[in-house]
Amino acid sequence: MEDDVQPRPAAPAISRRRLLAAGALAGTAAALSACGSGTSASQLAASAPLSTGVPYPSAAGSAAPIASPGSSGPSPLPPRRDTAMRAENALGGDRRWDDVPLYGLASAYLGAASVAPGEPLRLRASGSGVVSVEWYRLGWYGGAGGRLLSTERSVKLGSHPRPASDPVTGLVEAGWPAALQTTAPMGVPSGMLLAVVRDSAGSVVANAPIVLRPDPAAPRRAPVLFVSAACTWQAYNQWGGADLYGNYGGLPIRATQNHRAAQISFDRPYYLDHGAGYLRRWELQFVRWMERNGRDVEYIADLDLERNPDLVNGRRLVVMAGHLEYWSRPMRTRIEAAIAAGTNVAFLTGNEVYWQTRLEDGPAGPATRITCYKSRTADPITATQPSLTTCRWREAPVNDPEAPLIGEMYGHVVKHVADWIVQGQGHWLYEGTALRNGDALVNLVGQEYDAFFPELANPGTILLANSPVEPDLGSSHDPGAYPSPPFHNATVYTAQSGATVVAAGTFQWSWAIDHYGDRSYHGVATPVDARVSRMTRNLFDRLGDGPLTP
Repeated sequence: MEDDVQPRPAAPAISRRRLLAAGALAGTAAALSACGSGTSASQLAASAPLSTGVPYPSAAGSAAPIASPGSSGPSPLPPRRDTAMRAENALGGDRRWDDVPLYGLASAYLGAASVAPGEPLRLRASGSGVVSVEWYRLGWYGGAGGRLLSTERSVKLGSHPRPASDPVTGLVEAGWPAALQTTAPMGVPSGMLLAVVRDSAGSVVANAPIVLRPDPAAPRRAPVLFVSAACTWQAYNQWGGADLYGNYGGLPIRATQNHRAAQISFDRPYYLDHGAGYLRRWELQFVRWMERNGRDVEYIADLDLERNPDLVNGRRLVVMAGHLEYWSRPMRTRIEAAIAAGTNVAFLTGNEVYWQTRLEDGPAGPATRITCYKSRTADPITATQPSLTTCRWREAPVNDPEAPLIGEMYGHVVKHVADWIVQGQGHWLYEGTALRNGDALVNLVGQEYDAFFPELANPGTILLANSPVEPDLGSSHDPGAYPSPPFHNATVYTAQSGATVVAAGTFQWSWAIDHYGDRSYHGVATPVDARVSRMTRNLFDRLGDGPLTP
């Protein structure tokens, strides 16, 4: 999150152009009458009993409709007896995927966020000498965390010149030729893959991650779909001198007055974590938890919601973890349509669906560029297609706040990691935890937090946490049109279709369910907590793949 380069506008009036899509109930006429008379969304929410199921307009009417009394939602699954994930993680693991790389000897990337089995897999790398490339699938594997799938030896690297940047948008694309071309593995469950590049002495010199999508020819689909935050990883990728937050190389970027890039690309290595991006930081702990517990899950990258939207079909639960900040309009529309069709969604995240982006094709392939001006005045599309302007979703001219979709929305960066304070102790999410209202889950809230905005809330939204936080008001992470309350919230609501939408409102949920890696912010660690694991299990059991029988 960062301020627009233009002065921040005042909070826009909530648009009433469309009602929530599909299935308006008997009380809709009264709601429409109230809207037409100038009643605000907050007044309408307050006047309509939350149990009635009467929908009311969101800022642009794009959120999923609210449940009517008696909505049953997806039918329960029978108890799970076995999964492909249990069989996969019973195979032998290899910890060498996690060897600490030597800094600066080579760089590598795969040029795409995801790949399907059998599709070309091109490793683009810069360095010198001959290397080997090991392909790992990441998961649990008895605690090893990865399984070696194959090794390519005698791969020759060459060095490549520094690429030029686009003087208007700051776009930097490496454009390196493939040092190695192979095909994505067949017969391997969908998951997170990592290419590990080793020099002739056996030292790791580069990493490159990619999501292995489900096999489109597979006879069944797992009931749970995990969405990895590839677009947000790229937004924070400084490789080449600029990302969507800063201009670190002194690049000429006219569109943003040299402040930051307005366009970024997957055609470059990740600067962070020796090429691994944010994989280890925000998501890998959740991946390990799912696979350790044999959850029936498959994986996609977030941009697949636009590029391969059919992969959402047939799922019972779509789940996200960590930080999914950057969304194109088709990505958001796909999730809204899934909810309207009865698919449950869990945002175990914070600061999600915050900036609107546009995905565009580039030399590396389809949807390999992300455009985000962060400014309605700088974006050249504003005059002709204002709804696609790359600004905050909540601001003019888009006027489509994220809260009606998620249940809550971005509040701020935390100055200090905070405890999650329980509310709604009788909710099924807390079953088996012995947690009561006012109890604390230590250091679970950060790096950023979401908050509840009652004027935008779906009727029937339930608060699951109400945690005092200290926003970092001195930072540049101003939320724009809606002021930030000093409270973190977690929420749950039921859509008209019967789908349940859960939102945790924190980046750090993953850190509380697995011991892997550095799980700290500003030096304060989040402890692994069995109660958060039980809450995660409750969510999967009820909304996802059902309980596992002995």
